[in-house]
Order: sequence, then C-alpha cells, then structure tokens
Amino acid sequence: MKKTEKRLTGDYFEEMTADWMKKNGYKIVARNWVKHPYELDIVALKNETLVFTEVKSANVSNYEPPEKNIDREKMISLVRGAAAFLKELEERGVNISRLEKRFDAVSITFDEKREPVEFKYYENYFICTDDRFAPSERKETDTDGLDK
Repeated sequence: MKKTEKRLTGDYFEEMTADWMKKNGYKIVARNWVKHPYELDIVALKNETLVFTEVKSANVSNYEPPEKNIDREKMISLVRGAAAFLKELEERGVNISRLEKRFDAVSITFDEKREPVEFKYYENYFICTDDRFAPSERKETDTDGLDK
C-alpha cells in the first residue's frame, strides 16, 4: 500500500525525533508500535525511565501549534496503547515495575519545502496518575487518570 504524503511527512519527522533522542541519551525500544487500535510513535529508554513519545508536525501556515493536536482523547489512547505495550513486555519476562514511565511530546513546524522551522521536545507533556504510570508518590487519580 502506497503511503500518503502526510504519512511520509510523519515518518520523516519521527526519524528526525528518534535521531535527536539517540543523541540525547535515549535508547529506542520501539518505533511505530501498533496493536490495533493503538499506535505509539516512539518508545525509548533513558536511564530507568520508559518514555512514550508522541510526534506531531504541521506546516508553519497552520494557526495551531502541532502539539495542540494531542487532546484528551489522544492522551487516553496513548495511555491505553502504553498499557498494552507494557503488558507485552511483561509477557516477555521484562520486570516493568522497576521502570518509571513518562509521556513526552515533540512538536515540529516545517516550511513548504518540509524543512523544520522549529523543534520542541516536551518531557512529561502529560502525566497519567493510573498506578501503572504514576510516580510512586502520586496515587490520586481523576476520572480518566490524566493530568496536564
């Protein structure tokens, strides 16, 4: 199946993000991980933290920054996808309880030639207080486990 221009652009900026992450001490564990209906752009390990990174890009002519597309619904989907990913790790014998978990985001704006104009990396873009993801000192949760 032929990839759309939007998908090719997304792949390009996900590759750029993975390269940036590697240069900054992250070990890429998975890219474009899919377990229908969930998809995770990049899963990486940094020290003892498993990082789920969502990459968003948009042309500079857009009025909204790309990261604004990570709305509450998308966050819930990311959390559910991350839970499925963690379950797979556990099934393979990985002790995930020793790892901190974090949800990061990348925002890339680009020009008409698809050249990046701005690259922003957000650590802890949102926090999930679900016990599978919450830092040990956080136990309270709201109705869907998300704090921003």
